[in-house]
Amino acid sequence: MLLTIIFLFGTLIVLAGIILLVKPEVILDLITEHADNPVMFGAVIVMRLALGLLLLTYASLSRFPKTVIFFGWIAVIAAVAIAWMGQERFSSLVKWIAGEIQPWSRVGGGVALLFGLFLLYSFL
Repeated sequence: MLLTIIFLFGTLIVLAGIILLVKPEVILDLITEHADNPVMFGAVIVMRLALGLLLLTYASLSRFPKTVIFFGWIAVIAAVAIAWMGQERFSSLVKWIAGEIQPWSRVGGGVALLFGLFLLYSFL
C-alpha cells in the first residue's frame, strides 16, 4: 500500500514535469495564484514530509537505496525549512521564484520529469 503512494508521487511528479515542458504557464500561474492560500502552505509541507519519510522508510526496497535516502532527507529538510519560514515568507518566496524561473521553467520541467521517472524506476 505505501509503495503505491510512492508510485503515485512519482507519477504526479512526471505529470508536473511534462506540463512544465509543454505549457509551463499552467503550473506557474497556479502556483502564484494560490501562493497566499494557507491550505497550499500546509499541503506543501505535508507532501514533502510524507514523500521524504516514505523514501527513508522504503529506501531498502529500491534499486538505489543510498540515492533514495539522500532524496528522502532533502524532502524532510525542505518540509522543516518551509514550516520554519512561515506562510508569509513562503508566499513571498514562491511568488518571487515563479517570476524568476519563467525562462527556466522548461529546464525545471525536465528535472522534475527525470526525478519522477527515477522514483518510478527505483521502486519497480
